[in-house]
Amino acid sequence: MTINMGFHLKNYKSFGGDGVKIETIKPINVIVGRNNIGKSALLHTLDFLCKGGADNSNIANSIEINQILDDSALMQVFHPRISGGELGGNHWYDHGIKFVGSSLTWKQISEKKIEFIKINAETNQAELKQISSIRPTLALRSFKHIKLDADRDIVPESIDDGMALSSDGVGATRVVHKYLQHVEFDRSLIQKNLLDALNQIFSPDTVFNEITTRFHSSSGQWEIFLGEASKGPIALSASGSGLKTIILTLLNLLIRPDFESLRVGQYVFSLEELENNLHPALQRNLFIYLEKFAIDNNCHIFLTTHSNVAIDIFGNSEHAQILHVVRGDNGVVGTAYTGDAVGHGVLDDLGVRASDLLQANGLIWVEGPSDRVFVKKWIELWSDNELSEGRHYQFVFYGGSVLANIDASLPDGELREAIAAFRINRNFVFICDSDRKSSSGSLKPRVAQLIREAAGTRAMVWVTRCKEIENYIPKEAFERAHKVSKLSHIGEYESIQDYLRVNKLSAARNYTNKHSKAFAYAEHMTKSNLSFRPELEDQLTVLVGKINSWNS
Repeated sequence: MTINMGFHLKNYKSFGGDGVKIETIKPINVIVGRNNIGKSALLHTLDFLCKGGADNSNIANSIEINQILDDSALMQVFHPRISGGELGGNHWYDHGIKFVGSSLTWKQISEKKIEFIKINAETNQAELKQISSIRPTLALRSFKHIKLDADRDIVPESIDDGMALSSDGVGATRVVHKYLQHVEFDRSLIQKNLLDALNQIFSPDTVFNEITTRFHSSSGQWEIFLGEASKGPIALSASGSGLKTIILTLLNLLIRPDFESLRVGQYVFSLEELENNLHPALQRNLFIYLEKFAIDNNCHIFLTTHSNVAIDIFGNSEHAQILHVVRGDNGVVGTAYTGDAVGHGVLDDLGVRASDLLQANGLIWVEGPSDRVFVKKWIELWSDNELSEGRHYQFVFYGGSVLANIDASLPDGELREAIAAFRINRNFVFICDSDRKSSSGSLKPRVAQLIREAAGTRAMVWVTRCKEIENYIPKEAFERAHKVSKLSHIGEYESIQDYLRVNKLSAARNYTNKHSKAFAYAEHMTKSNLSFRPELEDQLTVLVGKINSWNS
């Protein structure tokens, strides 16, 4: 559930006058940026805006809050039973009601003092005077903000009467011990709920069958032990920090609400750099778990991260937004992205390398962004929207210059090195335009060589029967995008720009704006209207099968 309020942080620490602005708060909110750029400073905003938020960081004057006005807020100053006066007419029906749904911006200087900034609606002076005296109820004030620091650990602890879990992990052993050993706590929350979640994240590589605490008589402290069927109980101190990170995350999500007697939906969780010492496959499982948890429990999670896996998982999700924090001319600034709007600047900051691509479930190599748009649409259609980019596969652009290096005339060793670039990940599909000008045209030597090299591997190589990808655009897509009718289908070997000119859809000499046009045409594609090219059914069935095998 999205919280329809936002904030604008500026002139605070490294943030300048432009600062960073968040319009709404989604179930998952990912903050991406370089080290020491100010990601953690953003979380100070949540400390102040959420329940019990004191201005310990002197941040109040740096936060502008914007929130949608509803009936109850407006009726504070526009009363349905009052008429006349400076406003004139009925205060509610002639004035207040027209501002329902408008956005109010203010500063929350303290619990009792607010500073009106603006409203995004036209008002007269009398109306503005009334609106400026509204005392809005801050939406986040009903939420408790909980942080998990990047610097965290779980260590053996002595047991006392306390029951608290700090942002650095202090208290974790005590919490687990009391739930397992003290009768006033529900031990199934640890033995079943937490253990099940742990196994869901670590599956299929590791299955834990036991969690317990044991006493060290030498130190007088208790320690958490985890058991696997084949190994028996192992002390958490002998395990990696990645496992401790996941346990601390689950303690906050699953156990904290119970001992604090709050619903999970009453929390905003801020989790810093969860990817530290986690294999990308584990990161992927953890991030998918967090998104499902946030949606199922109506809670909200902020993640600070350097992980490109987070971009893969959340970049195309309607339940997430990515806030890219960078250093600008006027201090640090931030831009929020949702869905397909995530730009290359984010990936540049994350430093994506071949080693990152190696961890993807599978790669689909296409020549450029417009080909990605079409292939992604086809995968969605043939998988009934069950397969999505970032979660089940990644696209990689090879471009003409890379492919040009693969030529049968190269020495054998150099040829194999060039082809090896496409084998960064053994699970790959390579899609290439045939560039044929007729049905009798031959494949380019480099493409034929690639097909031979890939034979016998897990790879799928699809060289289009048609001239290029654009020859699979059905006439219905052209008609709806250009608002015309009675077109014929594009020919198998016809240049798309020739087709557009012949049908008076374009007078340009060359086919430009390929990417934006791809979105316009793909929007109107269906399995039915794509049936004019039977090859698609065959190739997409194989392609979807490949992707499913990568994720099984």
